[in-house]
Amino acid sequence: MCQLTYKQDWDLPGGVVEVGESPQLAVAREVEEELGLEIAAGGLLLTDWLPPWGGWDDALCLVFDGGTHEAAIVDRIVKQAREIRSAEFCTLEQVEKRCADFTARRIRAALEQLADGGGRAPAYTESGI
Repeated sequence: MCQLTYKQDWDLPGGVVEVGESPQLAVAREVEEELGLEIAAGGLLLTDWLPPWGGWDDALCLVFDGGTHEAAIVDRIVKQAREIRSAEFCTLEQVEKRCADFTARRIRAALEQLADGGGRAPAYTESGI
């Protein structure tokens, strides 16, 4: 999870897909840009639609499986100071305290999908529900 410089709530690393870029490549690029880590994006876990909010139009948020990593990977993080204050692994309890409600719901839904073993199609939610 990332503590962002431009808002109070913590969020997953990520960002906007560039023209002609696949979402799967975009998330790997964003993780490298924001955290300095080269992590290939795995399979799609969740598509979450968000209604217009805070001056933004509606959006689709895609959550990909980032794999399993040793906790020490956080020692290799090189934060993009303009966007990231800090980054760390969080428990679901920490996520619920630090993140916006819709982000916590999105993460919970993605974790449920991951626990399902990927035996079904990626989940779809609206604001994490």
